[in-house]
Amino acid sequence: MKKITYYFIPLAIFLIALYDLYAYLNGGQKATISYIIIEEWAHDYPAFTFAMGFVFGHLFWPLYREKK
Repeated sequence: MKKITYYFIPLAIFLIALYDLYAYLNGGQKATISYIIIEEWAHDYPAFTFAMGFVFGHLFWPLYREKK
């Protein structure tokens, strides 16, 4: 499973970036992921902003590492 995860993460990021480019080319800046997140959700839903901070804190906080 670990090997699959190594491939899944970059693939997911690539697909999101590809979709964002498609949205920009077909709908302009207001159709992009960053616009929706920053200009709409972050301002309209403060709980969303808190949740994103919680999720990213969880993802990037150092984990206990076993000695190899």
